[in-house]
Amino acid sequence: MTVPEPHEWVDAPDPATQQAIDEAIEDLTAGRSVICTSDAAFDALLHELSTAPQSKAS
Repeated sequence: MTVPEPHEWVDAPDPATQQAIDEAIEDLTAGRSVICTSDAAFDALLHELSTAPQSKAS
């Protein structure tokens, strides 16, 4: 059995989910909480955060 690479099985988020991701990243950057209103939005947020550049704490 061949396991696909992540980029082969993860779809791009729909525009509404992408907007939620963008807003959530802004909230996280500002130190605010993030609320996901659906499993799909939460999954998309996790994916986006896992691929976003990380700043190193000093």
